[in-house]
Amino acid sequence: MDSIPDVARAEVGRSLGHDLYLYRSHLAVDTLDASVREGFAFAAARRTARVRPDRFARKWLQLRCNAYARGRSFDCNVTPELLSAIDLADCPVTRVGLTHGVMTDSDWSVDRLNNEAGYAANNLAVMSTRANKAKGRRTFDEVLALARSATPTDGLSPVEWMRLASMMLGPCFATAPATAPLLPHIAPMTSHRLLLSGQQLQHVLCTKSATQAGKNRLAKAFRRANNLQVSVLRLGVLAETLHTGVKGLDHACDVWLRPGAMEALAHWLDSMDTGARGRVAEIARQLAGGLHVSSSRLESWQLGARGYAH
Repeated sequence: MDSIPDVARAEVGRSLGHDLYLYRSHLAVDTLDASVREGFAFAAARRTARVRPDRFARKWLQLRCNAYARGRSFDCNVTPELLSAIDLADCPVTRVGLTHGVMTDSDWSVDRLNNEAGYAANNLAVMSTRANKAKGRRTFDEVLALARSATPTDGLSPVEWMRLASMMLGPCFATAPATAPLLPHIAPMTSHRLLLSGQQLQHVLCTKSATQAGKNRLAKAFRRANNLQVSVLRLGVLAETLHTGVKGLDHACDVWLRPGAMEALAHWLDSMDTGARGRVAEIARQLAGGLHVSSSRLESWQLGARGYAH
């Protein structure tokens, strides 16, 4: 008798085979296992109406085939619509315009940010093939070490490695956010990206501080969280540093690479106790429009099984 995991895998395979038929996939179904072929044959025998896939449906099928072949978990919330929602015009790591199907390093790809988790909605990001290949199986600590080096590695500069580390931070510290390092948040904020509270705070600070009115509104909002004189003064220094620093930048988030910006942020945070930091984080979440990711939602990541289906 098949074990429960074998039964579950067979069901996943049949569902995959059905969708390969439905979306007129050109993937070599004959090379896949019996469960996939069974699902494909069943859909063909029923003459299921077929549809022409767009690039998001094709990528979705490709990811599912890769996950199935490697035994990785694949969250049911990952759909062609989700891939469309997280799509970008430029690579968030290299900032080069993304191409599609031209077989170059600028082609778009979808990768898991935390390699120890499965294909889950908040663990996926669009990036160039060049960035994806460079990342490979590297851990967050390995990527961060390259970001702090002085020379390029595997085709990425230290700043590009830091952008990648910024993207990986939330997914890699999803269950232990208090242990995450404070890094410059220099990657774009996109839908379905899991951000830690400090990253949401940096996003709000750098985007709202660009104008004098926005800087004043931020100061007023965060004073409600902690009105100690030292904190108010340090917030003023931070806001002015950002207000001046964002001028002339194509990407506001790059202000965190300017001299003094991260230091001013750290000094402001150090002026608060745990309760005040929590209030600041909640205000930033509301201003950023962020949503809480529940512990039950993280179960789909299969972190306990290192991202493998079981």
